[in-house]
Amino acid sequence: MKNLWLKFKNIWTLLHKDIYVGDLRTQNMKACMFVGIFVFIASSVLTTMNMIANRHPITVASTSILALSGLVIVYLIRKGHKMIPTYMMILICLIIFTYYVFSGQTGGTTAMWTILVPLGVGYFGKALYGIYCGIYFQTLLVVLFYTPLRSFFTDKYARFFMDRFPVLYFLNLALMSICLVNYHISVLKLLDAAEDLRKAKEEAERANRGKSDFLSNMSHEIRTPINAVLGMNEMILRESLGSSNHLPGTEQETRKKFADIAKYSGNIGSAGNNLLYLINDILDFSKIESGKMQLVESDYMFSSVLNDVSNMIYFKAKEKGLKYEVDVDKNIPDGLHGDEVRVRQIITNILNNAVKYTKEGSVHLRVKGEENTHLSANVFNLMIIVSDTGIGIKEEDIGKLFNKFERMDLDRNSTIEGTGLGLAITKNLLEMMGGHIDVHSVYGQGSVFTIFLPQIIVSKEPVGDFRRKFDESIEAMEEYEESFHAPDARVLIVDDTRMNLMVVQGLLKDTGLQTDTALSGAEAIELAYKNTYDLVLMDQRMPGMGGTETMQHIKEECPAYKDIPFICLTADAISGAKEKYLSEGFDNYLTKPIDYKALEKMLIKYLPLEKVVLSPKKMQEVLAGEDYE
Repeated sequence: MKNLWLKFKNIWTLLHKDIYVGDLRTQNMKACMFVGIFVFIASSVLTTMNMIANRHPITVASTSILALSGLVIVYLIRKGHKMIPTYMMILICLIIFTYYVFSGQTGGTTAMWTILVPLGVGYFGKALYGIYCGIYFQTLLVVLFYTPLRSFFTDKYARFFMDRFPVLYFLNLALMSICLVNYHISVLKLLDAAEDLRKAKEEAERANRGKSDFLSNMSHEIRTPINAVLGMNEMILRESLGSSNHLPGTEQETRKKFADIAKYSGNIGSAGNNLLYLINDILDFSKIESGKMQLVESDYMFSSVLNDVSNMIYFKAKEKGLKYEVDVDKNIPDGLHGDEVRVRQIITNILNNAVKYTKEGSVHLRVKGEENTHLSANVFNLMIIVSDTGIGIKEEDIGKLFNKFERMDLDRNSTIEGTGLGLAITKNLLEMMGGHIDVHSVYGQGSVFTIFLPQIIVSKEPVGDFRRKFDESIEAMEEYEESFHAPDARVLIVDDTRMNLMVVQGLLKDTGLQTDTALSGAEAIELAYKNTYDLVLMDQRMPGMGGTETMQHIKEECPAYKDIPFICLTADAISGAKEKYLSEGFDNYLTKPIDYKALEKMLIKYLPLEKVVLSPKKMQEVLAGEDYE
């Protein structure tokens, strides 16, 4: 009973809902269309007959208007209007019935109008309109037949009709009751449907939150061990290479062992990076599907993006015995504005695929473009062309190339790793940035992917001779060199995992930095009271006191740390995480697994300038204006 009352207590609010006596609005519109056609044809015939019979002008005019109204209703429904034809149908019924009442034509068979009109109104419009229409008719007839106005209509209506009018009254009352019951049933169904919809919505929202939480936790839980694996691997690689280079030439056996260690370490790094790419693809695609993928635009140096991508692809191609060629138009502006991370990701995805599906021959990267004078003088249309001599794509498969989880020619490519998400992500990112991608391929001979990407010009200074710069960078990368030293700088590293602390300390060992470590927020606060640090690397997720709470406590209790930079270290790579941590007071953000180059840039940027000694090569990069954001 209580539930029934809850359903009925908001009945007045629902009086104006579109609740139809018919099953669906589309069915009502079809009925309106049919009636409109019928009204037009029937009224046209009646108008013709009235004119031939020389009937009263008002009668001719009424049937003519009715025919025209039927035509208008049909036209409006054909144009996609839904409510206007309904209201027109109701208005026509009311006007004609009112005219018939005052002209004395409600007697005989036309008396059925008192029943048919409310029924029609209730069907074509709302059930509530049928109720109102019935009330209007009853009120009108009662006023005419049971008030002093009756004397004016005695010559228009037979006595027996006026005396038997109560029969029509009760019939109309019964009809109104039917409409009312139907209306209540409709309300109950609507309330039940609304309740089911609300529950379904809440369930969907809970599922979506659960999905986001799962992705966030998965990101953190998987990235944390990968951070340790890749970090320790980097340390092994450095130690083995460094040690083997300083061994006496006679100790060939020991030198070979170190070379083997370096080889094994390289394999670990390759497998770890592949796993990281897989996780990133899954997270990116999840963000795109949920609509949470956001572009973070900033100024960047296009030559720096090309250099980083080309360096990585060069060594991948070299491992497979492929030739990697780069051809960049010297006049392309170097200073651009856009989402640097996503631009880098798009180019990397296409080049990775080219290397992956090419067994012999070459992979060629060409970059050119032109200013877009149609949109804006400050927009540059990049054209990035990646061609290979790989296995190619069948013509019938090209259309499916950008479908999610779609992999072409599996019988032939079953040994090639991949999720089938890379190209789908690339296409979505390009569309978000106003670009697109074209594919041309000959099966068995190779493929050409052409990326069209508009970017805003920040500086028209050209990239220059990129090929020469790239060759020089490759030569410099063949041997590892620490880019800076800071023996007088002191850094606090906070993480609840000992392995992560060892990784960061190992990566920073050759810089000469003085490092202290803390396994908890409480331990970090204690060290902050005792010592003064130039920079704090703070893990976000720690048991007990988290990274944000620890940082805020240190800044509040230790005035000396008010201007000391705090860098957030976290495995949380979900969209919006960076903005969240920056808003909480961190100065910057690094994701795990920690990329040493990103960590290096962060330290150079935030450590006191007087305590950092740059290598000659790094000094040239800084003087050249390389971005250290």
